[in-house]
Amino acid sequence: MVKGFIANARRWTGFVAGLWHREFHDSRIILEQQGDLRYLVVSARLQRNFVRTSLVLVAFTVALLVGLSTSTLYLRTQTLLLENSHREIFLALQSAGLQGNNNGDGDYSQDDMLEMARVIRERDMQIRQYIGDWTDRLAIRNDQLRGLVRSSGLNEKVIGIIQSRQSVGGFNEEIKDNPLLSTAFAKETSANKELMGILNALPSKMPVVDPSITSEFGIRNDPIFNKPTLHAGVDIVSSSGRDQVYAVKPGKVLFARYHGNLGNMVILRHERGVETLYGHMEKVLVQEGEDVPEGKVLGIIGNTGKSTGKHLHFEVLVGSYQVDPLKVVRTAQNVQQIQK
Repeated sequence: MVKGFIANARRWTGFVAGLWHREFHDSRIILEQQGDLRYLVVSARLQRNFVRTSLVLVAFTVALLVGLSTSTLYLRTQTLLLENSHREIFLALQSAGLQGNNNGDGDYSQDDMLEMARVIRERDMQIRQYIGDWTDRLAIRNDQLRGLVRSSGLNEKVIGIIQSRQSVGGFNEEIKDNPLLSTAFAKETSANKELMGILNALPSKMPVVDPSITSEFGIRNDPIFNKPTLHAGVDIVSSSGRDQVYAVKPGKVLFARYHGNLGNMVILRHERGVETLYGHMEKVLVQEGEDVPEGKVLGIIGNTGKSTGKHLHFEVLVGSYQVDPLKVVRTAQNVQQIQK
């Protein structure tokens, strides 16, 4: 059967190709009327154009018929699939113990099925409306979060370091595969997860109770060398006299000993490449390699190392890049307010 079809296809293809490339000649038609002879000349060009136009029209008609037949078959198939899907839903509802007026053979009546279809359609519309509303809210929330990221002073490199340490897959993949959830909702949800991952990685507390800032982050005149120098952190004292230094986030102690410039110093490594540094302390109360929770006492404010007075030098680093601790902490606190 297949060979016969191929042979017929080749034969028709050859026939059409022959007509298309056929060499035509001028033809003369003789007409006689009451003894008068008249001649009608049909040029080769006119014959060739007529044949080729006819072939194109025939091919177009055949293609149209095939397309209509295919569309009809596809619609019919989809209709059957939809009917089977509805039937499976109704049977599942019935097996779950739903009560209704059925005809006694396990199937719902036509009226029952139409009512169930109406309820399902209404629920579907409600869900889609709900998702649409949440998509708009997420878009607004994400704009707020992007503004907070900008206000935190984090540059693209720092943001990239935090993002590279975020987990992938999971919930976002489930969203993309859910037919009820739109592409826009999946996009905004993914963006929200990334933004919250960046902002939640930042410390939201200062390491001292009742902190008072005596020197901010940035270029300043160094008090010891008396020349402009980058001050990579902030200097803090406690306005209430409580000199304990606390861990601003859970982390592991990387460094806990004396350092030439910063005296008694502790460095904690937190999640997603974030580290915090505490310097000039009177004494250190943790050990290297120790896992410490948020709020753990790390040491006591002091005046060790190259220091001109009692204070705590506090730094926030992301992948060895120093960022402004005040901006970072204020940004993280604003995120907490948005989440409430």
